[in-house]
Amino acid sequence: MAFVYRDPFDQLQQELERMVDAAFGPVGRSPGVYPPVNVFDQGEAYVVKAEVPGVPPEKIDINVEDDTVTLRGERAFSEPAKDAAYHRRERGHGQFRRVVRVPSRIAADEAKAQYRDGVLTLTIPKARDARPRRIQITS
Repeated sequence: MAFVYRDPFDQLQQELERMVDAAFGPVGRSPGVYPPVNVFDQGEAYVVKAEVPGVPPEKIDINVEDDTVTLRGERAFSEPAKDAAYHRRERGHGQFRRVVRVPSRIAADEAKAQYRDGVLTLTIPKARDARPRRIQITS
């Protein structure tokens, strides 16, 4: 019999998002939930991928400090003529700010950012003392 470990913080985040969606709908989320991000550990670095389609790279500000990554920017869409009536309005616009914490300290001065096809990819090396090390055994 296999036991499946589930991250309680991930479960809490999913439940909070479900409750917010039920109360306000997915469009009514606070600006802190945009852009959606994935954060993963690549051994010597953390990678943060954020979906920011339609936001030009020059409109995105990235701040990396201690164990925190902050993304700020603005999404702007051209509005239709003033006499146009919306049938559906789901695309949000305006300023956004997203703060993501990583599990350990990072080397902010070595961070690199790449933007391709609406996805911002940040590669942030771990601080030297936080990187995994292989210890040689002597006898």
